[in-house]
Amino acid sequence: MMRPGAATRFVAGRAVSNCGDWLTTVAVAVALYALTRSLAAPALAILFRVAPRPLGTLAGGPLADRFGPVPTLVTLNLGRACVTGALAVALGADAVPLVLALLALTQAAGGATQPAGQAAIPRLVPAEGVARLNAAVGAVDSAALIVGPGIAGGLLGLLGTGSAAWLVAADALTFLVLAALLASLPRLGRATTAEEEEGAVGLWSGIGLVLRRPFLRQLALAQLGIFATITCLQAVLPAAAQQRFGSAAAAGWVYAAIGAGNVIGAVALLRTRHRGLRSRTMALLTLGELIPLGAFALVGSAWVDIGLAGLSGLASAPYEILAMTEMARIVSSHRLGQASGAVWLFGYAGMLAGGLLAAAAAPRLGWMPTLLLAWAGGGAVLVAGWLQPRRPRRPTLAVLVGRSRSGRHPESKGVRTGGSARGRVERWNA
Repeated sequence: MMRPGAATRFVAGRAVSNCGDWLTTVAVAVALYALTRSLAAPALAILFRVAPRPLGTLAGGPLADRFGPVPTLVTLNLGRACVTGALAVALGADAVPLVLALLALTQAAGGATQPAGQAAIPRLVPAEGVARLNAAVGAVDSAALIVGPGIAGGLLGLLGTGSAAWLVAADALTFLVLAALLASLPRLGRATTAEEEEGAVGLWSGIGLVLRRPFLRQLALAQLGIFATITCLQAVLPAAAQQRFGSAAAAGWVYAAIGAGNVIGAVALLRTRHRGLRSRTMALLTLGELIPLGAFALVGSAWVDIGLAGLSGLASAPYEILAMTEMARIVSSHRLGQASGAVWLFGYAGMLAGGLLAAAAAPRLGWMPTLLLAWAGGGAVLVAGWLQPRRPRRPTLAVLVGRSRSGRHPESKGVRTGGSARGRVERWNA
């Protein structure tokens, strides 16, 4: 069992780094628009932030499983500090192509940290504490969505757009803080999970693992559908805010509402004793996140839209926290990085799909039909994750022996059908 301080340092480092990420996100978008006076540059920045993440995710899971999640995180964050420092210099020199290239590089490394971070959590606390640590991580991630952009916007307004390079430099320092806190953690032991799986560590092996498991497949398809819808909403949100609120800048209220809902949902689970999530409960929670996004396009009232955004965020927090906890329970520790990476890969694929749909359809159809298209497609993918064809069970040796000796089915009184750990996993494979 790890000392409580280990989990505290992990969460504190993540909070500092996430706020730093938002400094760079806001500063780069504002600086590029100020330099070019064109919406194309900020749009390119979004593309360069999203497109490299799947590549990083593919590599991050196997690296975490091969070398350990914490050493992988330390190395990645040191690299991100160096690249982000170079990004600050390029931004100060007004070198737009170099800014975009460095942004893509740091985002690829950021994609690799996601599965590594998820693989580290079950090793920091005992099994009964995994959900609570996931909740704490979810809470600081959501709080950063509120605090980070507020700090960035306030500083840029106070100091001017010329200060954008300094905000990016501050982000580089947050990566150093996170790397130092992670390096101070004691050597992590091997986590105990419900099943020990054998398999080679490879770029694509995690995808096969996820597709073979009904629960993990449902989770991955939920990420695909929901991320696609959310990314499309983000792309059309300025136009929606202009129509509903009278100002494109009011899009910040929608982000704040989503972040507030996330925080409430995550904080509510800080003392939970749940160790996982059932497929039916996950289906209800994912619907609870997706349905308000479609209603956002139909309602047409500014403050109701704020409430819908908050409801979506409120449903997303417990679904993500408990689903990741369940994944840590049913996947062995030496393959958890690959499984996490595969799930994140589906999410990033959804982000790309949602962004491409918005770019192709919004100029022709308008923001509302485009969002409804994304919502319908995301809902179809979500439902596809629930359709799990039942495969006939093959009789085991115990079944054959039981039938031959007693003529009774081995599930009758007094006959055991297998170990408890394996049985817990089989419920998800039924």
